[in-house]
Amino acid sequence: MPSSKEADAGLSALQGMYEGWVSGSMFGRLKDVYQDSDYDANPGERVFADGFTVTLPLTVEDETETPRDLAVISVYNGGWVNWIWDGAWVNLTALTLDDDAPLAGRDREGLAAALAAYLAEGFGGEIGPQTAKRAARFESSLSLKLGSTQDATAPSYY
Repeated sequence: MPSSKEADAGLSALQGMYEGWVSGSMFGRLKDVYQDSDYDANPGERVFADGFTVTLPLTVEDETETPRDLAVISVYNGGWVNWIWDGAWVNLTALTLDDDAPLAGRDREGLAAALAAYLAEGFGGEIGPQTAKRAARFESSLSLKLGSTQDATAPSYY
């Protein structure tokens, strides 16, 4: 069982990993939107709306489809809050030790391996090859959205 100091360091690292994934475009690039009134956000936006209410959409397109899997919305409202669509909007920011780790339901061991790699490097340690492989596979599956339904693409004939 980790000490409270170790648990806090792990939670801080997990939070930093999520923030890095969002700011590094792991889930796609974000479009900057500057608002000076309440705003209904769209997936793929980084909304600057300091002091105004930003509402997350439950449907998109023609109001019949849910947001795409792993869509992100970032909101600056006195501080950054990052949201990801994982069947519902999941807050990636200000996590506590009592929260379920976002994205753990996709591959709990993969997320743990990614966090282990993140922590090991920060402490000057190393991880084994299997842990590194598992972490890389997990991050690739998120980035490439391998678990998501893909749009049908019409073939091109030349």
